[in-house]
Amino acid sequence: MFNFRRLLAILIVLSSVVLTTVIYRHLQQQSPKEILSMLPENIDLAVADLHYTQNEEGRRRWTLDADTAEYERDSGLARLTVVRLLFYEAGQFGDVSLVADEGQLAQETRQVDVWGNVSIETESGEQLFTERLHYDDEIRRLSTEEPIRILSSGVELTGTGLQVDIDQGRMLVKDNVRMLLYPADREKK
Repeated sequence: MFNFRRLLAILIVLSSVVLTTVIYRHLQQQSPKEILSMLPENIDLAVADLHYTQNEEGRRRWTLDADTAEYERDSGLARLTVVRLLFYEAGQFGDVSLVADEGQLAQETRQVDVWGNVSIETESGEQLFTERLHYDDEIRRLSTEEPIRILSSGVELTGTGLQVDIDQGRMLVKDNVRMLLYPADREKK
């Protein structure tokens, strides 16, 4: 048994040395220009598992997470995939979480656009669904011109176009507003 452990340890060490040698030789064969040529054009920085927190006066305002981000320095835009955005202390809504398939962050203006299966959920369980949404950090407003669907306890609201003032807790549905009220003993679908 003692010899088996020693043999196993030697095999692990030898495997590590061989693996390190193979990786080193592979990297030596590729010049930095070849490695850079594999990156997409116009992309200055590509990041996996992006985590960005916007702070103001020492307090977190919002946090942005994305599976991937590709940043283009000339435009100041970061293209994002699988976006998660969390707004902290959003007035009467509490903490608000947003998820979307894709998005874009304008770093200088802190404007975020998301699209594809956009959904928002508040701390108290209200939900909003749409296909595209814009966040303006300067005025703390969410907006869209797309159709929306909002679910809350006993209420389903649909319409087209939306503005949400996060700090004020105000919401404006612009057009085609329809509301269904459900009795307290009936589940919404």
